[in-house]
Amino acid sequence: MKLYRANGNEKFIVEETTSVSEKDIVKIKISKIFPTRSDLDIFCGKSDISYPFVPCHIAVGYVSEDKPEYGLKRGTKVVLNPYIVTCSDRAQTLPEIKTYGVDMNGFLADFVCLPVENIIALPEDVREDDAIFAEHIAISLAVINNFEISKGDYIAVIGGSPLCNIIAQLAMYFQAIPIVIDYRAERLAKAKECGVYYTINSGKEVTIDRVLEITGGRMAEHTILHSEQGLTPHYLFSLAREGGDCTIVSVNSYTNPLDTDINLINRKQLTVKGISNGASEFNSAIYILAQKVLKLSPLIENVTPISDAEKLFIKLKEQGFGMANVLEMD
Repeated sequence: MKLYRANGNEKFIVEETTSVSEKDIVKIKISKIFPTRSDLDIFCGKSDISYPFVPCHIAVGYVSEDKPEYGLKRGTKVVLNPYIVTCSDRAQTLPEIKTYGVDMNGFLADFVCLPVENIIALPEDVREDDAIFAEHIAISLAVINNFEISKGDYIAVIGGSPLCNIIAQLAMYFQAIPIVIDYRAERLAKAKECGVYYTINSGKEVTIDRVLEITGGRMAEHTILHSEQGLTPHYLFSLAREGGDCTIVSVNSYTNPLDTDINLINRKQLTVKGISNGASEFNSAIYILAQKVLKLSPLIENVTPISDAEKLFIKLKEQGFGMANVLEMD
């Protein structure tokens, strides 16, 4: 098996290793991987983990060997659940969540061996290109289930990333009205392509005025901010109505310092929460995939062969994250 270990200096070390067959371990041939910002931080040496380290926590693949005791046949298409949930030492009611590719070596490899509980067989008609978004769907569901939605509620989604796009689509699925806000026209165009009616280009329009216009002056019942560079965190509070709720979301542990006036939290009596994983919603995400209620194909910007992994990560470092960039294994 080949492992691609980041050395912390913008290089991958390709390592050959031999897998050990264990009773409760299933061997998976990786087919596609979706790198995120936390993976880029690891590649660039900005993480506190011990190097060299195998990044990436979002992957789909195929069962490599028959496992009849689990009902898994060779060739079964699967998505990998990156979360390991255990009870915290501090309180039995507070789960501790660790993530492959963040807290332990991840999925940037041609084969991985995982416990069966981290492997979910996909319905036959779910495409790999859609399944690669399973974790994003799980996080999006965790965000939306974080507050109570009523039909017709306005949700201001600050950012046009694939995660924000999926949140907006799920908002429509639950009969809310999303407003996607970004300064990149190409991201807003993707939101429109995926069925989002209201979009605001924050670089060209007065965002607060447009939200007032769209909502009939009442502002948004819910606001959601994807913690990534370039966005205006002040919108999280300024676009929320009195007594509204605000959610800051990120994919796993990637953090982006937010500089904003928090006085509006008290003035508007806002509820503010943070979401950084979808561990509790992963099975529900597979159900959503099977229902085919989301448009996911437009979210893939580029597919890169694994042989060019370093080039892709350098590109992401220099140009930033637009939509989804997928690594395809040999």
